[in-house]
Amino acid sequence: MPKEIMLRIMRFDDLDGVVEIERRVFPNPWPRYFFEKDLESGNAVALVVEDSGKVVGYALGACIDVALHISNIAVDTDFQRQGLGSKMLREMENVAVERGCGYAYLEVRTTNVAAINMYKSKGYDILYTRKRYYLDGNDAYVMHKELK
Repeated sequence: MPKEIMLRIMRFDDLDGVVEIERRVFPNPWPRYFFEKDLESGNAVALVVEDSGKVVGYALGACIDVALHISNIAVDTDFQRQGLGSKMLREMENVAVERGCGYAYLEVRTTNVAAINMYKSKGYDILYTRKRYYLDGNDAYVMHKELK
C-alpha cells in the first residue's frame, strides 16, 4: 500500500502520537504538559507529518517578537532519512516569515551529527556552545539562520 504522507498543523488530539515519538527519539523526552502548554500559547508553530492517519513526525517552535525558536523536530525511527524533518523545518520557517520573524534559532546536542548536518545544509550556522544544556549534562550548539 502506498504511503499517504501529509504535513499539517498539530492538534491536541495528535499529542499521544507526538509524545510516543518524543519518548522513542530523545534521551530526555519532554512530558506531555510541555506540548500542551506550547499548543495553548498564541505563538506556537506546531506541525505534524502523518502517514495514513498516524503521526510519524512533529515540529514545534514559537514566534516571539522577530525570532522563531525551534524547540523540537522529531521523526519516528522508521521514517527517518526521508526528508520529513527538512519539510517540517521549511514549513516552520515559512510560517515564521508570514508572522514577521526575521531569524530562527535552535539548540541541538553537539553529538547529534545527523541533525547538525541537516541544519547546516538548510543554512543554519553554529553561534556558540551552551555547556551542560541538557538534563544529562550534554552540551548544545545554538544554531541560527536569517530568514528570507
